[in-house]
Amino acid sequence: MNLAPSAAELAAAVAERELLRLLGLPRGRPLEGDLRARAEAARAAYVGHGRPFVAARRVGLAGLSASAVRLEEGTELRSPALAEALRASAGHAVILLALCAGRDVAAEASRLWTAERPDEAYFLDRFAATATEALLLQASSALCRAASPEGETLLPPLSPGCGRFELGDQPRLMRVLGAVPAGDERLALGPIELLPSGALDPPHSLLAAIGVTRQARAATTPEDLCRGCELDPCSFRRARYAQTHGAQAR
Repeated sequence: MNLAPSAAELAAAVAERELLRLLGLPRGRPLEGDLRARAEAARAAYVGHGRPFVAARRVGLAGLSASAVRLEEGTELRSPALAEALRASAGHAVILLALCAGRDVAAEASRLWTAERPDEAYFLDRFAATATEALLLQASSALCRAASPEGETLLPPLSPGCGRFELGDQPRLMRVLGAVPAGDERLALGPIELLPSGALDPPHSLLAAIGVTRQARAATTPEDLCRGCELDPCSFRRARYAQTHGAQAR
């Protein structure tokens, strides 16, 4: 299954309200004048320089503990959050994802900064960040639709480094997805490299694990991504984090 849209398709899917959120502007404020011109220029620049990439692999579960998820192929993911979500939903598999907005768009934003065009660089960087979020939602939705004929649905994605999911698990996810050594203790998967520091290069890349269950679930929305994300504090939230087992949202 090809989960990566064209740059033009992904750019068209970026909602203005989401771009406003990542620009740090009031969400109810329409883009007007120079702000709209900058935003539309960033959209056009992404069409020219964006290279959306998605890699996915489904893996069955070998077992769950209070703090970890053991995959059938032998990897253990150290995530109490993922373990709790799978246990609460009687989950039986996970889908691992790696995705990014593209290496060329990061290079173009850097070029604009160097050329002393900070407004254009900033808007393009923020547009690429918004595109990455849209790409995650699109990929999750496509995988959920593909699983539907088997009576399966997907839980909201969880990422290493956000809340109770060890950042040190990023190499484990990369290896399960088929990453190969790239020198200097790096791992490479398509255009994405995992650096020795634990950071992903290029910017606007991410890894995620998505639980698979046969329990009925509503379709994942952008708000669900925030409700299921334990990263706190975060200035870009759409909705407050909702703790597992029905605890009051904070």
